[in-house]
Amino acid sequence: MKMKGLALSALCLVSAVAMAADVTQPRTSTDKVVQKFLTLDLDGNAAVSLDEYSRMVQARMVKRYAAMDANQDGQVTADEYRLFWLNEQSKWYRLNR
Repeated sequence: MKMKGLALSALCLVSAVAMAADVTQPRTSTDKVVQKFLTLDLDGNAAVSLDEYSRMVQARMVKRYAAMDANQDGQVTADEYRLFWLNEQSKWYRLNR
């Protein structure tokens, strides 16, 4: 009887580990997006704070602004933005709808 109880306990443990591993694997494209979003969680609490999210937004903003500021003088003129837009619009917007 004791052996049966140990076997049952081991089976439950293996099942629990398998289920936990399965949860961490993305199943759908939405799961993949959520998993990617959670990489912003810097303190490991399984949630993304406004501060953690803001760090990502700030980094993207700085990179995008640098791409707009062709001569890197800290200001984006109409001509620089026009050039940026013409080069970048195809990456973000479908031109043929």
